[in-house]
This record gives sequence, C-alpha cells and structure tokens, in this order.
Amino acid sequence: MPSSPPTNHSWTLRPVTRELWMRKLLALLTVLVAANTFINAWQSWHDFRAADLQAAEQLTAQTSLVARLIEDRLHDLDGMMSTTQALVDEGKATNDALSDLTQTLKMSLGDSLIAVFDANARVVAASRPNARNEIPGFDAIFAQVRAAASARLWLPVVWGNRGALVVAEKHFNAAGQFDALTIHLVPLEQHMFENVKLIPGTALLLRDNALRVVARIPQVEGVAVGQQIDRDENSRAGPIEGTFYALWRRDHTERLVAQQRIGLGSDSAYWTLDLGYAISTFRDSLWASFYINLGATALLLVMLAGGFVLIGRQRDLNSRVQRHVSTISTIVESMPTPVAVVDAKSQRILLGNDALLAVFGTLADKGQPFARLLVDDANWARMQVEDTKEPAPFQTRSGVRHMLVHCTRLPALENPGDGDPLLVVLTDITHQHLLLKQLQTDADFDPLTGLANRRYFEKAAGQAVAHARRHQRPLSVLALDLDYFKRVNDTWGHAIGDRVLKVASQVFENALREDDLAARIGGEEFAAILLDTPEERAHMVAERIRHALQDTPIDLDNGDTLTQTFSIGIARYDAAEDSLEATLKRADAALYAAKHAGRNRVQRWSAEL
Repeated sequence: MPSSPPTNHSWTLRPVTRELWMRKLLALLTVLVAANTFINAWQSWHDFRAADLQAAEQLTAQTSLVARLIEDRLHDLDGMMSTTQALVDEGKATNDALSDLTQTLKMSLGDSLIAVFDANARVVAASRPNARNEIPGFDAIFAQVRAAASARLWLPVVWGNRGALVVAEKHFNAAGQFDALTIHLVPLEQHMFENVKLIPGTALLLRDNALRVVARIPQVEGVAVGQQIDRDENSRAGPIEGTFYALWRRDHTERLVAQQRIGLGSDSAYWTLDLGYAISTFRDSLWASFYINLGATALLLVMLAGGFVLIGRQRDLNSRVQRHVSTISTIVESMPTPVAVVDAKSQRILLGNDALLAVFGTLADKGQPFARLLVDDANWARMQVEDTKEPAPFQTRSGVRHMLVHCTRLPALENPGDGDPLLVVLTDITHQHLLLKQLQTDADFDPLTGLANRRYFEKAAGQAVAHARRHQRPLSVLALDLDYFKRVNDTWGHAIGDRVLKVASQVFENALREDDLAARIGGEEFAAILLDTPEERAHMVAERIRHALQDTPIDLDNGDTLTQTFSIGIARYDAAEDSLEATLKRADAALYAAKHAGRNRVQRWSAEL
C-alpha cells in the first residue's frame, strides 16, 4: 500500500516571495558571483554539448533514412538488372520488353534506359531509340567492361545536366563465353532524391569506393558527378559514434558529418553516404546566449562595486522574476495537457492542474495514489525509471485513453519531510494509437478475406523455420488453388467471385488449428504453414480442407447454389534450408501436378514431379 503523502509542505504552483536581506550578504556576494559565473559557464558548455548531441542524433537518423531510400532504389535496380539478364538468357530481350520493364519501375527508378549489346557493341535491343548515343561515353564504358575482371561495373556519369548512374553487366552464354552486355542508365540525382527533405543547413554527398561523386545535394560549383574527391582531412570525432567534425572543402563550411556505407550487391563495390550539417545552423543561437550570460556576469561585477545600488537592482530583478513566474504558473494551470506532481516515495498525488482533474475526476484529487489512474498499475513502476515511448492505457472519465507519460524528477525540497517530487506530464495520443493499430492490421491482412497476406506470410515463414530448427520439429506447407475460378468470374461476375473467395477462405481457415497460419498470397492462390506437422498429417489436413469446401454450397443471387473445389499441393520443410521459399516452390509443383491430374485432389511433392 502506498504511504501517506507529506503534509508539512503546502504545494502550489504560485510563486513564494521572500525578503532578501542583501545588506547581510554583501560580504558573500563575491563568492556568489564567482559561483554564478561557474554555473553559467558549465550551463553554456552543457548547452553546446546537448545541441551537438541532438544534432548528431537527428543527422544519424536522417542518414539512416536516406541510406534506406538508396538501398530500396538499389534493390529495385538489382531486380531490373536480374530481369534483363533473364530476358537475355531466354532470348526475349526485345525493344518492347525492355521498354515495358522501364515503365514498370518508373515510379521507383525514374525515366531509366536499358540497352543490350552483343560482343561487338552492336545494339541488340533497347528501351528507347538511339540508346547508344544517349549513354555518356559508351565506347569507353564498353572497353572498360570487357577488360574488367568483375562482371558488373558501376559508373557515375552526367546525363542531361544531372547526376546519373550507369550499371554495365556482362552476359555469358552456356559455354561461359562473353556474348552480350547489358547497360542500365538511371537518373540518380533527378529521381532518387527528388522527395528527400534534408534538415536546413544539411548537404549530401554520395561517393563510390573510388571516391568518385555519385550524387550531391545541393549542387556546388566545382563538384561534378564523376569527379574524384579525397576524404576529409583533419577531421575529429563527433558526439556519437559514426559522426565527425570536418571542414568541407566543397563549400568551405565546418560541418558535423554522419557517414554510412552502402553495399552494392554481392560485389566488393560500395558507396559512401556523407550527410553534413552546418555547425553554425545550430550553434549560433547558443553563442548569442553565451554572450548574454557573459554580459550578465560582467554586470554583476559592476553591481558589486555599487553595493546598495546592487540591492535596488536585485529587488527590481526579483520583482520581475516573480511576475514572470506568476505568468508561467498561470500558463501551467491553464494548460490543456494533464500535469501532476507525484511524491515518488508515497506514490500519491501532491498537486494536479485543472486539466488533470477534468480528465480523471476525483481519482486525481490530492492524496490519491497515481497508479489508480492507469488500467494496469504495474506500468507505473516502470514509467518512473524509463523514458518510455510507448503509450499506456489510462482509465479516464470518458473511458480508456492511451497516453504518453513523461516523468521528470524535481529538485529536492529544503525539508526532508516534503517528499521526493516527480513531475508527470500526460499526452493523449489515443487517436494516433488507434490509427497505428489500424495501419498495422491493413498492412498484414487481406481486406477481402481477412486472411494473412503475402507480406505477413513471409514474415511468419521465417518464424516457423526458426521454430522448426530450434526444436527439431517437422514443418509442412500447403499450396492451394481454386479450381476453374476464372470461369466463376466470367460466368457470374466478380461479385460472386469475391463471395466464393470469402467462403473458401472461411472454410480453409476453420479447417486448420489455432497455431497454423492460413494466407491468401494471390488472386485465387492460398497457402498454409502447419507447425509441428509431418507430411502424413498434413495430407489429412489437406483432405479435410478439400472435402469441407466441396461439401459447402455457395448461394447465388438467383437462388441457385455453386460448388467450388480446391486443388492442393503438399511439401515438407527440409531442415538444411534457411527459409520456406524452396518448400513453397515444391508445394506449388505438387499443386500443379494435382491440377494436371484432374483437379479437386491432394498431391504430395516427390522428386518425380
């Protein structure tokens, strides 16, 4: 049980004024001025350090976000290159195919160009006419790729007065001979960074492992794409790991720099991302404050010589401080945000503003245990020692509300019996909390059927593999497909098709255990992960699903009913595999075998399929 709150101190937000007997303190004034000077110097040092630390954290966070954006674009570019290589392998690399590929990834990679050349530098296919002439320095690139030991070459170039990236990749035929060259030209600066909003005063520089400029924001005179720029000299460590201070020779500005390396696929090639924040941007205001404090100290020294003049000035200053404190107190009492002062020892409320009482009513009266305001009072002990960023549910007069809790320990009072005060500020984010939960649900589940979608299936697949390998338990996968579903859409329309999908999904999910996962991974394609299930048991589950759907009539709008069936493929997870990707492919192969065997049947995977 919480102890009784301290009673020998009257808590109030109103300032308490006391008579200052400066005549008796003149002898100590010199010591006080010296102490004040020391405190101001320490505060200025602390403010500079805190500003540097905050700037470094913001800069590091933005560097990570920009690096993630670049990695996402590189992932899309890698997919484009893989698709191009596949088209060349299959002999399907045509102008239309390459043009369609660039249009598919235009949202991510911009107005890119793809061209395929034979071993003699003749154009085989291209996504746009006159592609060879559009590629900057094509002859040099072709010669460099032929001579290079690696199969892929990354080159920053200038394309249309903006920075661009050329990725040239060799293609080898079945005999291992070089027979073609694919070139991808991507408008890096123009598209990749067009939506990047940097912190004011920040500059971006992206270089490859040969120290050549790949991209720069903003454009600086004398710094061109493809130009080689050495690393910054005479740099010194920054406030946090991964940051440093340096004088950028690009614009002769001293900056706080965060640096991150970005790998380029499986090659040894990489890019280095430098994000530099001009120090003057966040220090100028602190210097102004420092000079103000310095002037105040000088004024105190002058006032020391004045003696009684100082007393009058001090009284005047005290009067003004009281007015300011009174103004601040009025603001705090009128704040719409609930604020409370809680005794950390007794855990009881010492003081609360009007907003606190309006939200919680009598539960927030002075002397009441603060933990009673929470739905789960066990959270209160953790909140006092951790700066939690997760909202906690509170029981308010209008129901449960989710609030962020910020606790600040106040300076100890002069009397030990006054308690250990803790300032608690509550911020209601119920609306944002509900929106976030809805967004998470929408991202992981299919809106039509309510089943997990492919994104959630892939995430659960990794957890299932980890469980199977850790506990050495069997794991099976089902691949399901609705038979003749296209005929349903063509005959009765998409509304009936959606109804069939919903009924089939419900039957499918009801036939599984609670620990199993049912997912819709395509139009009429479904999949299931069966934990701790050998292949024989998985076959029984699949037959149960097949019979359940076959025996479930689906009502049509005209009063008739429709019968729908599943074809199902089964595959067992191999413990030597790192993921379920190969298992799902085997289940798909078994599914297609069931289709070819007449549909409405279950087929296990075997090496003969």
